[in-house]
Amino acid sequence: MIKTKRYVICGMTAVLITTVLIGVYIIHFQPAAHIYNNSTITTHVGNRNQSINYVTYTTANFTIDYPADWTVIPAESKISFVSKTGYEGGYITLTIQLLSSIESGGIYHSIDDVVVDLVQQFQEEGINISNVNTNYEKEEEVSGAKGKEVCISYISDNISYTQTQIIAKKGKYFYALTYHALSSYYSEQEEVYEHAKKHWTWK
Repeated sequence: MIKTKRYVICGMTAVLITTVLIGVYIIHFQPAAHIYNNSTITTHVGNRNQSINYVTYTTANFTIDYPADWTVIPAESKISFVSKTGYEGGYITLTIQLLSSIESGGIYHSIDDVVVDLVQQFQEEGINISNVNTNYEKEEEVSGAKGKEVCISYISDNISYTQTQIIAKKGKYFYALTYHALSSYYSEQEEVYEHAKKHWTWK
């Protein structure tokens, strides 16, 4: 059982999980029945093509695509997808987190509440975290559900990281989809995040 008072939004480092924590109230994912369909897209990286084979992860509330060769780490309130390749300073991760709204016993009234808490926790409780910058904040959608996307960069243990997170509400719950990577490798797998947003489907 997760016993943190906030929720995990950052990615996995080479040895441990770097976390910034938000929110008291979380809910449990239903057991997932994955894998469903396969799809392959081709992205252009520099002067070469890189094919990414995607599979679909299914929960009781939604489906989402992720790279077939990434590791899936399910937990009670979040699901993490971890890149096959690690780098000095960590792995690239895609994480889905569920948070309860005020309607379901949680503390958040709106998406803006979640965003404010996110930025505040980065600034106040990040252990060994400095140079926190909000790169942008904009309105966005996840499968038709209105949301907000926030991109934040920071330094931890002298390594620069960037994470982009979209928070949307569906029913009584908030969903946070987070892409996290070392800043120097952020663009390398950014297509994974964009693909996940585009192919997120509510059930």
